Amino acid sequence: MHDEEASSQQLRENLDLLEEKRADAHLRTLTYKKAVTRLYNHKGKLTPNWEGPYRVVDVIQEGTCTLTTVEGRLLPRTWHISNLQKFYA
Repeated sequence: MHDEEASSQQLRENLDLLEEKRADAHLRTLTYKKAVTRLYNHKGKLTPNWEGPYRVVDVIQEGTCTLTTVEGRLLPRTWHISNLQKFYA
């Protein structure tokens, strides 16, 4: 025996859930498109995206050093020389 009322109720619930899933998928697609657009349409200054300049205060081991800012503030950790770039003023 098949209950038509229960069947139609389940169909309505499934249709409601389907609309929610479509809306979620659409929002994910829009978010993805926005991120891709931001990535490829980046129009910024032609300046490097690093901070600095810093001064080398102490060489702890070969290639590892302690840095300070130009104002004299000591940076909290040591840095390896492979992560640094030369700065010519």
